[in-house]
Amino acid sequence: MADEPKNKEKEGEEKGEAPKKSSKTKLIIFIVLGVVLVGGLVGGGLLFFKRSSTAEAKKTPTKEEVKAETKKEAAKQEDNISMFSLDPFVVNLVSNPSEIRYLKVTIKLQLAKADYTQEMTDHLPQIRDALLILLSSKDYVALRTVEGKMELRDEILERVNRIAKGDKAKAAYFTEFVIQ
Repeated sequence: MADEPKNKEKEGEEKGEAPKKSSKTKLIIFIVLGVVLVGGLVGGGLLFFKRSSTAEAKKTPTKEEVKAETKKEAAKQEDNISMFSLDPFVVNLVSNPSEIRYLKVTIKLQLAKADYTQEMTDHLPQIRDALLILLSSKDYVALRTVEGKMELRDEILERVNRIAKGDKAKAAYFTEFVIQ
């Protein structure tokens, strides 16, 4: 019988200690679960924002991509541009009777479409005639300036398009321009 109270004390001690250990264990488990939950949320959020920013980066073209696209379009347009070369012109310029001035010029025409090449070839005698008359009517002093050359270029384009009956030539370029 004397052993019975000792056993009860031991049981009581064991009962009292066991609830303390289980409450500490539960607290540790809740802390660990909380840390894991917060870590998962933070990691998931970072992953979500990283993917969404990557997706936006793919959707929105960068400046380099825009430039590359612009160059591709310009290259396509250049492929469609057709140049039509005229043989060089050598003409006398209007000048003083004591001075004789010559102009040697080579002209290339930029056509609106490559299909117009044959039409330009068909009208080549009329185009050369019109440009010979135009060039020989020019004054040496006027052609020495940049403005004079640009004005001549505009007049050439106007005459070519008048003969071709439409805006078939987009630009006229001097590839050689010598006044002597």
